[in-house]
This record gives sequence, structure tokens and C-alpha cells, in this order.
Amino acid sequence: MPNIGPDDYLLKDIKNGFRASMGPQIVQFDITNKCNNNCLCCWNRSPLLGELSMERKKENNEELKFEVIRKTLEELRQMGTKTIFLAGGGEPFAHPDILKVLRCIKENNMRTFINTNFTLINKEIANQITKLKIDHIHVSLLAGTAKTYAGIHPNKTEETFHQIVNLLKYISSLKEQSGQHLYNPLPHINLYYVIFSKNYKEIDKMIDVAIETKADSVEFTPVDVIPGYTDSLLLGKKESEHALNMLDKQSLRIEQYNIHEPVKISITQKESFIKRISSQEALLGKYESDKVINQPCYVGWVFARIKADGSVNPCLKAHRISIGNIHEKSFKEIWNSTEEQLFREKAFTHNPNDPYFNLIGNDANINFGCIKSCDNIQINQEMHAKYAGLLQKDDNSA
Repeated sequence: MPNIGPDDYLLKDIKNGFRASMGPQIVQFDITNKCNNNCLCCWNRSPLLGELSMERKKENNEELKFEVIRKTLEELRQMGTKTIFLAGGGEPFAHPDILKVLRCIKENNMRTFINTNFTLINKEIANQITKLKIDHIHVSLLAGTAKTYAGIHPNKTEETFHQIVNLLKYISSLKEQSGQHLYNPLPHINLYYVIFSKNYKEIDKMIDVAIETKADSVEFTPVDVIPGYTDSLLLGKKESEHALNMLDKQSLRIEQYNIHEPVKISITQKESFIKRISSQEALLGKYESDKVINQPCYVGWVFARIKADGSVNPCLKAHRISIGNIHEKSFKEIWNSTEEQLFREKAFTHNPNDPYFNLIGNDANINFGCIKSCDNIQINQEMHAKYAGLLQKDDNSA
């Protein structure tokens, strides 16, 4: 995570009514809710969700206009934002102006991360994103074989899986031709695997794909279910043990592979995945709840999510909490709005009995929604490591 400023700025902000003296370091844009996939584990389009309501269908077609995105990016640059994530409710490459958006982010000197299913990429687009030196591309693949891929994505075929693998190999060849593999391997390709009951046996095959495509990293994360709909995707105890055992073996395999290969592969967030999947609470879809409960949440000072309808959320799981809309106000106004300051205060105070937290996450039956799965936990851990001591020192001197 980038340096977020002087060590005492957070203390001043807390004493100043939770107004932020700096802009967010990281902003996620859901530039479109349109998607060409129907992954079983998806919160928006999984066939397990049944027939979608008219309201949900409308939401799934929302999209930000390029001029709105451009204006907001320029405003964020002026506020000091360093990193833009393109992710969220849809597939970024389904946006008609995706390449213009990517160029605009780079023109504003921001790091660019994209979460994509990679099915809309062709060689022309692959050439463009390589030339633009997009920083990170998280490829949501979800399977290690074509057969399992087709089963997890009912509207896709085994050929789609082979198409993705071939294009990943093509990007690797472009990086090799430019010499980037030895110096500045952009775009960094991260193969992103949500692990659940339909794919947990294929961790070794997932590593096969990483080696075949010369990916830079592999990331595993446990599924986050919607209660009453996608619960069948949760791993049981034996399934979790099988996945952990296989991960252990594949980690050793990667270590041996890296000894002899110039292009190294890493397994990112490995310890986090192990902790999440090992706990008893993982059987209920709760991950790292001890960390979530036992420390303040700082994410309201460094992160924001802008959705496809223009509404702004203070964290990734706060999709039911809007702190403003960029169609109605500038982002600068929204960033220190009454609603955002309230979120910072509530999150920092972190009272699990506060009904405010019922609005966090996918499960309306959980009073403290943060415990189901915190998608901003890495940012929050880094913030806590940086500021916990300073806050303790400040309390002692008060």
C-alpha cells in the first residue's frame, strides 16, 4: 500500500470530527454492472439466485458514462488518489469505452488494477493493455480445467477456458518480447480463484495453468455466500482440509519451480487464505472475524467505492450504505460529507452491538455484518499496524 502521509494525520482527523485531511489513496470504480458471465458464486448473476426482480435486472444494466468517469478521475488526482481499481458488479471490459477509461487513468498518473473474467479480451485488446502497462490484472478464472470451468459458468463452454489460457500465454509472450519479464513485468497477471465446493479439488490444476501461462501470481480466497441461495458452495470440514493439504503441496511445487525459472510465480495472500479456511467459523461463511472484531476500522480514510449508478460506498461490503452520488455532488464534497464522517466514526468506534452494522454485507440477519467477510481487511491491517501505537500513545497522554 502506498505511503499514506504524515504519521499524525489520522489523530488530527479523529479530533476534527472525523473529517479527512487527505483524499482516498485507493478508489474502486464499478464502471459497469453489465456482465457476460453467470458464475455460480456471483452475488449478482448466479443461477442459484433464481429469477431476478425487475429492480435487480435494472441494476445489472447500470453504467457510468465516460465523461463522468473522466471528470471524477481528474478530481481524485487533485485529491491525491494513487490507485484505481476497476471491478465490482460487472465486467469492466463490457464497458464500451474501457480503453478510453484505461488511458485516462494512466494520463492521471494512477496505478491501475482490473478485476476481469477475461472472456472479452482479444489479441488487439491484449496489445493495448500491454502497451499501456496496466499495473495489475486479476483474472477471475475459478477453475483449473475446461470441464469444471464450463460447469461453474453455465453460459460458457470449455472452449472459453482454452481461449482465456491462450490469450494469457499471448500476453506473456508480449512481455517477453519487450524484455519486461526481466525488469518491469507489466501487466502483472494474477490468477484469482474463489474456492468453493465445485472447484476445491483443482488447486493443483490451477497451479498448472499459472505455470503454463507464466502468470506472475496466484491468489486463493474462500467463497462469500448469499444466505439462503448460494450456501451449497461452502466447503465442509473435510473439503477444507483437502484444499489446505493440496495448497501445501502446491506451494512446495512453486518453490521448486521458481529455483530454475527466470519468471517467478508467487501465491499471494496465502496466509490469509489459510487462516480464513481453517477456522471453525469458515463453515458458516465467516472469515477472520477475530481480527475484524478486535481492532478499529480505518478504511474510511483511505478507500471509497463508486458504483455504476454513481453512488459512493465507504467500503466494499457497505453496498447498502450510500454516502453520496457523483451525479449530484463532486467527489470532494462526498468525501467529507456527514454520511462519510458518520461511517468513519462508527467504524472506528466499532461497537458490534450498533444496529448501523446490520447494513454491512450480504446477510441482513447478521447484526454485525463485518464478521462474515471483510474485503478491505488487508488495507485495514496495514493501517492498524501503522497507527495503533500512535493512537495508544495519544490515549495515554490525554
